[in-house]
Amino acid sequence: MGALMQRLGYVDRWMAQGGDWGAAVTTALAHMRVPGLAGIHLNMMMIQPTPEERANATPAEQQMLDDAARYDREYAGYMKLQCTRPQSLAFALADSPVGLASWLYALFQDVSDSKRHPESVIPLDHLIDDIMLYWLPNTGPSSARFYWEAAQEMAKGMPSAPVPLPAGVSMFPGEQVRLSRRWAEARFADLRYFGEALSGGHFAAMENPAAFVEHVRTTFRALRPEEGA
Repeated sequence: MGALMQRLGYVDRWMAQGGDWGAAVTTALAHMRVPGLAGIHLNMMMIQPTPEERANATPAEQQMLDDAARYDREYAGYMKLQCTRPQSLAFALADSPVGLASWLYALFQDVSDSKRHPESVIPLDHLIDDIMLYWLPNTGPSSARFYWEAAQEMAKGMPSAPVPLPAGVSMFPGEQVRLSRRWAEARFADLRYFGEALSGGHFAAMENPAAFVEHVRTTFRALRPEEGA
């Protein structure tokens, strides 16, 4: 990533943003202190509250814990299958466009802020575009396999030190796995921004692009070097 940014002309200073697996990649880049990376913004954090945080949760934080538990209990079947039997699923995803579309559409139903009607918050053409990006290059199988590969790495342990670079975090109410500002502050050495949107879910950039862009801009605006510095 650092080499790519240099080739694009961003030699001395650039930012990174991520949600979902992109959040994991962006967080890793920050821990690695990739040359030129000046700060990050996340709209999801792959972090579990500690036992102490769970025991001392506020009512709002307890709701976050309950939502995360419901996600694991009712919505995470796709993840558990892809983490353990990706190749079995891969044949179906590569063989049937209807099967692939239904597999992906179910995710939009489960984790968007749409009361299980994702086309009410995301234009249908955008949903179809997303599915076609899996179907045309036949990346359904590799997208499933990716979960298995990631599970092997995460079994080795995740960094426990706070994220060292300046950062901003956005939480969207329809996201199933959320963290409070208090929990987030304990995980960043320099948290410059924490925003809570009024609507939107896991697919924040598709569901509520205006708020998403505002949060990203606000974060990175706070990271600009002062004039004359």
